[in-house]
Amino acid sequence: MSEVAALRAFNREIAAVMGATVDVVLSNGKKYTGTLKGFDQNSLSIILSDVVDHEDESKTPKIFIYGKSIVSFSVAEIEVSLEGLVRQLEKQFPPGGVRYYADTGTVLVMNKIRITSEGVDGTGPLYERVKEIADAWLEEHGLA
Repeated sequence: MSEVAALRAFNREIAAVMGATVDVVLSNGKKYTGTLKGFDQNSLSIILSDVVDHEDESKTPKIFIYGKSIVSFSVAEIEVSLEGLVRQLEKQFPPGGVRYYADTGTVLVMNKIRITSEGVDGTGPLYERVKEIADAWLEEHGLA
């Protein structure tokens, strides 16, 4: 496998677990569990939200962990996060055509098609196009 193909595969795997609960072990022995919210491919740094420190069970809303301090991180459980699907849809529709409402976990496409964790709602050709994209994304990420 070429270096470029390997990097693409790595990035695809990281994108697939965005929004998942992960366990992180640091070089100083600290262990955290939280929701993976961001990743920097250059420094391998990560952002976690809703973080629990395993040492004292304390909770922190958000932490940024520099990549060099990470020994490992693993997926604790997959959660359905539509943020990755939103990025995919934004590639297919004009700017502003896709809106994500994180508080309700709802995606609205072209003010007509609604996507939730339960599925895609709407009718017509736009619905068919959005459903095809959503179904492919969900299947690719093991959520279908």
